[in-house]
Amino acid sequence: MTRGKRQGHAGTPPSIGAAAQIGLFAVAAAMAWYFVFLRYQLNTEFPLATLTALVDGTAYKPFQFRMLGPWLAGGLASTGATSLLTAYKLFDFAAVLGLFYAFRYLVSDYATGLARELLPFTIFYVLPWNYLLPRDLPLLLPYDLAAVAFFTLGLALLKRHNWLWFYPIFLIGCLNRETMIFLAIVLVAAGYKRLPNGTLGMHVAIMAVIWLVVKFVMGSIYAANPGKALELYHVNSNVLHLTSNVERLITPRQLFLVLSNFGFLWLLIAFRFRKIDDRFARRALWVIPPFVLMILVVGNINEIRVFGELIPIVMLGAIAMLPKTFR
Repeated sequence: MTRGKRQGHAGTPPSIGAAAQIGLFAVAAAMAWYFVFLRYQLNTEFPLATLTALVDGTAYKPFQFRMLGPWLAGGLASTGATSLLTAYKLFDFAAVLGLFYAFRYLVSDYATGLARELLPFTIFYVLPWNYLLPRDLPLLLPYDLAAVAFFTLGLALLKRHNWLWFYPIFLIGCLNRETMIFLAIVLVAAGYKRLPNGTLGMHVAIMAVIWLVVKFVMGSIYAANPGKALELYHVNSNVLHLTSNVERLITPRQLFLVLSNFGFLWLLIAFRFRKIDDRFARRALWVIPPFVLMILVVGNINEIRVFGELIPIVMLGAIAMLPKTFR
């Protein structure tokens, strides 16, 4: 390779060769597999929705509704090619590696050259904070990591208005977890005054219909399962999630746990929101308040894993906040 070709045209960052791309893939794959290894070593199955129960279709609602992973893992294990546990690990590995490349696609407009190739590795900084380090409720549920991957890819496609690919990904993501619907809020926040009202309303309506159809189908298939489709109360109790969550937020240790979300990156964004120079990244952050409100009402705020879909939103905001000389 000549020197001129290696440097590229004047003003253009040097390209990354095929060998370097293979090397980056190998590093990302190794990091993804090690993360999955630690996740299965450190976390425990949820008694009301064990990995086996999800495949058997006997888990509690609404956990049983999130069936993409159990269907795929159960199908692979049924061939005899591998055990059910290994099949789940492979699903999670594919989810983390897919997340890496989905995040790469999402942030590809924010950096050039080598920085663009290395920037996606920052996703591995956040993942342990949400899925390994919090020990209050270190639950192992097979849809968590896939939810982040699908949400990230959906976010990137939505940002580019690539509807041809967005809707299949949105549908598959809804089969994995219903929180994909929060992409509709991102669309409204980012598309307001940028898209015609009719176009904006049409896309929100299509997403709502897809989401409702998936919810109806899953609710029909597993109608006889124990539990409730909407968890306003803790299982087998009269204690509201909202009540217990408010109590946690006024407890210093629990509050600090919540603050640790996303490796504390969200605090930097909160204090330097005006420094985010990208409109989409800034507008997308408006999905955080309704998402947190949803967790307060139907979840446990000290389960940091449940905030996973917000990871690409927070990371995108942090990256867009950086001076362009660092990208």
